[in-house]
Amino acid sequence: MFGESNIHGDVHDTTIDSLKLKKDEAFGYWFDFGDDWWHQINVLSIDDKSPKGRYPRVTKRIGKSPPQYADFDEEDE
Repeated sequence: MFGESNIHGDVHDTTIDSLKLKKDEAFGYWFDFGDDWWHQINVLSIDDKSPKGRYPRVTKRIGKSPPQYADFDEEDE
């Protein structure tokens, strides 16, 4: 789905820093195994020190986010 795969491990053992990404590169992760939701994260910049605030932080959205869990009863009506 994301082109050439270069699997680095699972989320429990892999840090973003360990991916050695550079500006304008991207990485993907598989969020929901059952529904097969994939996400692509694009590296916009790399700073030595992050500004204060809560992380992770959404910086841009494209389109409307789908619900995480569909209400199948509503779909039947």
